[in-house]
Amino acid sequence: MSVTFKSMVPIEGEPCIRNGSNGGATVHFRQESRRRKSDFARKCIAVILLHAIFLFAILAALIIGHWISEENQKINNRTMLNLTLAEAFLLESTFTTTTSTPESQNYYNTHLLTTSSAFGPLKKKAPPRVVERLIPLEKKRNFTISDVFPPPPDGGFGIAEQLHAVRSNKMSTDALLVPLPLYILPYHYDLQLDFSQFDTSLFIRANISIHLESYGNSTEDEIQFHLGPNIKIERMRLRKDGKKFYAKTFKREESKKLGRISLRDPLQKGKYILEMSYNMTICDEDIDGVRCSLDNQNNSSLKSTSFTTKFEPTLARAFFPCWDEPGVKATFNISVRHNKKYTVLSNMPPIEQLHLMNWNDQFKTTVFQSTPPMSTYLLAFAIGEFVKLETRTERGIPVTVWTYPEDVMSMKFTLEYAPVIFDRLEDALEIPYPLPKVDLIAARNFHVGGMENWGLIVFEFASIAYTPPITDHVNETVDRMYNEFRIGKLIAHEAAHQWFGNLVTMRDWSELFLNEGFATFYVYEMMSSERPVTAQFEYYDSLAALVSAQSEEDHRLSLVRELATESQVELSFHPTNLYTKGCVLIRMLRDLVSDFDFKAAVRRYLRKNAYRSVSRDDLFASLPAYADHGAEQEKLNFVLEGWFVNEGLPEVTLIRNYDNEMMTISQRKTVHHEYRSFLKDRKSTATVRYRASRSAEDGSTLFDDTLFEGYIERKKDKRRKHRPARRKVANPPDISPISRRDELRKPRRVGSSQDLWTIPITYMFGSLKTSEGQVIREFWLKNRTVSFGDAEISPNQAVLVNPEWKYPYRVNYDLLNWKLLARTLHQNHLEINDKSRMQLILDAEYFLSNSVNPHLYLYLLGYLAHESKMEVMLFGIDAVYRFIDVFKATQLNKAILIYFEPVISQMDHLLNESQVDAETASLWLVRPERLAKLYQMRCAAGLPSCKNDYYTQKWSRAPDEWTEDVHKQVTAVCHQLFTNTPDEVKTIHELLDSRLQSSGAKWALTVQLAACSHDQKLLRKTARAIVSTKNAAVYASALQSDFSLHYNPTFRKYLWSEISKMSTFEKTALFSTNSTNILPASRILLHSVKTIDELQQIRGLLTNWGPLLTLHFEYLERYLLWVSSVSQGVLHQFFAADLSNF
Repeated sequence: MSVTFKSMVPIEGEPCIRNGSNGGATVHFRQESRRRKSDFARKCIAVILLHAIFLFAILAALIIGHWISEENQKINNRTMLNLTLAEAFLLESTFTTTTSTPESQNYYNTHLLTTSSAFGPLKKKAPPRVVERLIPLEKKRNFTISDVFPPPPDGGFGIAEQLHAVRSNKMSTDALLVPLPLYILPYHYDLQLDFSQFDTSLFIRANISIHLESYGNSTEDEIQFHLGPNIKIERMRLRKDGKKFYAKTFKREESKKLGRISLRDPLQKGKYILEMSYNMTICDEDIDGVRCSLDNQNNSSLKSTSFTTKFEPTLARAFFPCWDEPGVKATFNISVRHNKKYTVLSNMPPIEQLHLMNWNDQFKTTVFQSTPPMSTYLLAFAIGEFVKLETRTERGIPVTVWTYPEDVMSMKFTLEYAPVIFDRLEDALEIPYPLPKVDLIAARNFHVGGMENWGLIVFEFASIAYTPPITDHVNETVDRMYNEFRIGKLIAHEAAHQWFGNLVTMRDWSELFLNEGFATFYVYEMMSSERPVTAQFEYYDSLAALVSAQSEEDHRLSLVRELATESQVELSFHPTNLYTKGCVLIRMLRDLVSDFDFKAAVRRYLRKNAYRSVSRDDLFASLPAYADHGAEQEKLNFVLEGWFVNEGLPEVTLIRNYDNEMMTISQRKTVHHEYRSFLKDRKSTATVRYRASRSAEDGSTLFDDTLFEGYIERKKDKRRKHRPARRKVANPPDISPISRRDELRKPRRVGSSQDLWTIPITYMFGSLKTSEGQVIREFWLKNRTVSFGDAEISPNQAVLVNPEWKYPYRVNYDLLNWKLLARTLHQNHLEINDKSRMQLILDAEYFLSNSVNPHLYLYLLGYLAHESKMEVMLFGIDAVYRFIDVFKATQLNKAILIYFEPVISQMDHLLNESQVDAETASLWLVRPERLAKLYQMRCAAGLPSCKNDYYTQKWSRAPDEWTEDVHKQVTAVCHQLFTNTPDEVKTIHELLDSRLQSSGAKWALTVQLAACSHDQKLLRKTARAIVSTKNAAVYASALQSDFSLHYNPTFRKYLWSEISKMSTFEKTALFSTNSTNILPASRILLHSVKTIDELQQIRGLLTNWGPLLTLHFEYLERYLLWVSSVSQGVLHQFFAADLSNF
């Protein structure tokens, strides 16, 4: 769009374009009118044909829309089943995560499980402008079975799940990120806002003056800045040295969200002021930068009573015209006109004397102090009828919690803990918090856990609200401790951002880990001082989630990568691929340079780069030049570069030659499909995917024995242990004048993935019981493969790589070494460190469970019958549960349960022991679904602790009472229904039958319990009730029961039979057969199949499954045939053998 328009003159010689049409659509010279008439005829025919196709498409859309409308009426407005039906499974973790108190689960809220119109009517909007790209942003590729990945078995991402990694379901418009020119940049904004109409019309007026600096006389005659589509500019003026500087045109480039001012003369060196008056609408569902809340429902004239802003990553442009890039920093002067009844907050405190003007008016103006230089995404506003709770840090910085009057009591812990975290961070970093105040807001309708705006941190209310119980019951103590830990993590994360991200900001979104990695790292550092057990376990639990996610191709992302569009930036805020991976690599960095040097380097990094934007090169410039590991030192930036830019994580494989004492260690990118034996080509032993060569031709070298000179025979910390005395008071870093343009002109360095890492290898052998003890050796693996000899290792000794799970790579071994490690675990598991035992369980499942040797993995898990460490056993619960779940539909299920009976008994024992210590007990709440898994396993194994008779009677007497042991009750009821005949549990059947007519949480629980029954009449009725919801999430929830490990083929047969009665359109939408991407619900539904017979029943639902789902069927067929084969083969032989000789 342009402020100046030129009339378009009809062009002669174009018989298909009438006068008055846009002659600018095609441009011809007048000479072209002399072309042959046949050319015009062909063009006319083509245009008419295109119009006919267009009209036919509109007619087809109307018919389909009418058809969909009729389908909605047929299902009584319960759900709208269309191509977005499966999007209900964006909440899929709700159905795989179960807590011990079901009333706290979203799972039971049926309104959250549907895509119906229960959310209210949508606002009518003009259709967004769609820009077709001649060159797609991503290359299309042909898919093979190697691109099929089953859904992750477990949800939960720990700390990052609560933070702003949990993005809105609505992504930003897919606008290209085009770097703005550097020849002119802002250094200050004056922003005057009028909030007087925000509550009645969601409308804001504003004046802005942007102070610009042009860095030299040039030929450039254009000023570019970011401008959101909701901003309507009313007036604009450009001045230089107090004089008008005339513009020629102003244009908006909507596809890039840019404004362009064309000047009459080229820019000159010096200062400019760009002044604009504009208005905007806020709280638009398509623009997520402002979140409104309506707290007073009685006043119909109000549309909002409060709002908060969140401009990260690229939404500041939707609130004011600006240079909306993280590397461009400027100062801000803010003033806001608003109704007196509201409190307005921003990054800086208000100027008191101006805040008290205009008492006789309904409105007043709040003027805020100038901000330090900061990025636009950190600017923030909040308005509402808040009340405040205030405290101070040890240095006297006011810390204020703003909330609503009715929520004051639930903010008590947040108020007490926030200043403690700020004091700890100041002590650790030795840099005072640089702003004069800290505000924390408990906001309503805020779609992420927290946002670190400088000086104005916004939290979603439920994320920091907690009212502790009055009594000291042990369960309530555990609940209190974990809730305080959960809230403390969130506060610590956003507080750490005040230094990492606000004081020092990444220059480009591609290096976002400089913000999020450091902030997450310091969460665990801060929380370890008072909750060391919980903080350490949650770190390793997050590490396990990271390693698992980065092993699957659909989640295998590099930490630093090119981000070309707004939506790619949005999606980069990923709980594992950004938060956890960034934290893990920062921790790895610390281990490679020593704790003392790391702390000194971080302080140097913050002071040197305060109020600036940085890249990872600036971080390396503050760190020691070399990494310390073994006998050699390597350049630190060289070591870490591969970890930053390579996709996924490496796996290290140790192959021993037991005849000549030689060992070969190799590396490659870990790919899970390599170890799924059922994906091997049926005509050969090669895997479907190409394997990287491990021969000497790809860069491997023989290992030089001299590298072992000075090796460490026992674990010693050679690094400095001392640290300087704590400095409680330090001078804040100065805001020094710097060449911002030179800083931004440094080349952007993303790097390319090479699939080769510089890996710190540590391996250990020996026994604590011998005089030699345990021997540890360290060296660097820089090539694909290295071979060497170690004469001190006996052939009957196990070798353990990466002891204490210090570094984030997987480890595979030759088959005999796996056996030696498993034997060590069975004979004396304490010979192996508890963190290494966690990694062994994780890696054994990855490398062995789907291999041709699953019995070796089964044997290794058997040692858990003697495991005494709660943290390790929690990993074991996941592993054992998944193994049982894989084979529960086979004839081997009973033998597996008998084998694991002592293991499950030990899990029960540790559960009882943990109730003595509140912090140990709180480990269960890191991922509460583990407790549900234990309840299911002990019932499936028939352990006395299931108490199925007792809990069934207790539940049947009061089925609607949500007591603390309700999950034990319903698990026992499910087991009772499955293991007894219909006549033996007739009373329960009658109760369930009557409750099928209910709704909400009661109905959701009823269908899950009814699915455990063998009563065919009840099963048919339950299947019909489930399918009638037209809700993919409910279907999957029923198939993946939260209360049972039993396999009920009769229920599944009835459920798929009812689904087969759906219309072809509904089934096509349910399984997203016409989609270019298989939606999560479709994938989970399909991969819930447990037998070949069940798969064949599903295959018959549709005649055309499309190319992608056909590949999923092939994958599942191979997988299920493998399950059947190994259950009748190696696993059957395993149970028949004498395990003492294994």
